[in-house]
Amino acid sequence: GEYAKVVIFVGFGTGTDPDQVAAQEALAKKFNDSHDNIEMEFLIVPNEEARDRFLAMVAGDNAPQLGGPHGISTIANFLDQWEDITPYIEKENYDMSDFYGPATTLNKYPDLNAGLPLGLYPSFIFYNKDAFDAAGLDYPTHDYADTSWNLDALREMAMQLTLDADDLTPNDEGFNPATIKQWGYADTWTDARGQLTMFGAPTKGRPTTDDYKTATFNSPEWVFGAQWLHDGIFKDYFIPDAAGQSAIDADTGDPFGGGHVAIWYSHTWYMSEGLNELPFKYDIAPLFFNQDGERISRIHADLFTMPKTAKNKDAAWEVMKWLVAPEQIVDVCKVYGCLPARESSQEAYLNYMKERYPGIDYDVIFTAIDYLDDPNHESWVPEWGKVNDTLNNAQTTIYTEPELDVTNLMNITNEDMQKILDEYWAKQ
Repeated sequence: GEYAKVVIFVGFGTGTDPDQVAAQEALAKKFNDSHDNIEMEFLIVPNEEARDRFLAMVAGDNAPQLGGPHGISTIANFLDQWEDITPYIEKENYDMSDFYGPATTLNKYPDLNAGLPLGLYPSFIFYNKDAFDAAGLDYPTHDYADTSWNLDALREMAMQLTLDADDLTPNDEGFNPATIKQWGYADTWTDARGQLTMFGAPTKGRPTTDDYKTATFNSPEWVFGAQWLHDGIFKDYFIPDAAGQSAIDADTGDPFGGGHVAIWYSHTWYMSEGLNELPFKYDIAPLFFNQDGERISRIHADLFTMPKTAKNKDAAWEVMKWLVAPEQIVDVCKVYGCLPARESSQEAYLNYMKERYPGIDYDVIFTAIDYLDDPNHESWVPEWGKVNDTLNNAQTTIYTEPELDVTNLMNITNEDMQKILDEYWAKQ
């Protein structure tokens, strides 16, 4: 065949850190040394410029051959830009059986299979063992079957781990919330849908009915969740409010790694970003059960996608296959911090993690996949961006206003979201 160039646009998700840039260059060299007729090149774009740069490339008839690794939200946000890879899979009867089930279903959209699965980022609790030892507390259970590990147990634990300047907790006389130096719990590196998913609405992480026509942001479960968060922030003081989060950002920028938060809920991608030579001992534990005795541990899933208007699509498909092939997928996932989406690669990745993060409970990570959110908290809704902005404004209000009527906020926000949906459907 003739020579084709495949540019991979990196910038919507992970992959822009300097050490990741070098690792991606090494991957490109490995590919290019073993292929005569295709040249692969990573184009690294800063996250804040990615959207404009990508749309400009598409508009200029110069779409990149692939984009990634990026997740469900990026695909949902630019849904009409991606090539459906179903014909490519069917044409050569490509074997999908080695991929985890969830990895293949999370990125299927109404009329689109956006790409071959690369990796999964399950979520779980990171906890600061030194903070627990100082408070004389038992560590959270690592047993996924232990239903006593619930919202109430977390709240009780987190209040005892919250300390003001005089080392008093919210349970102590004279505690001063204005001088908190360590909060018990935070889940602040996510959006409104991400934070509320664990509370278990009927459509999990998607605040609409199954036909996408009715907004359900004010479902009883999410109203409960928003109230639980607000109480944790302004009544029990174990969750940092907006001002507390700003202070953390100004200090170290890292709530858990900087020692500001004792129990931190996040994903495997946090490991490659945050677990670097920490000055304290830490481990990981399952997410707690919610108010209804259910555990919904949200997940992110990454892949490379092919823009519809790209040239050299057959070459792009070859590169997409190469990136997730059993021979490469572990090395590719090491760069990005995801669990390989192939079951056959689990052992090799586990060995890598044992070397890179010695002494933590790796079973916690793999078992979390069984509790993922489907529909996912990043999944498509009509007018994804507009809806997300509306919901995130409500999230900001929850973290900034001590006297808030939470139920009222959830109802008003739901009305605003309903207007967006109605306008969308009126145009279809």
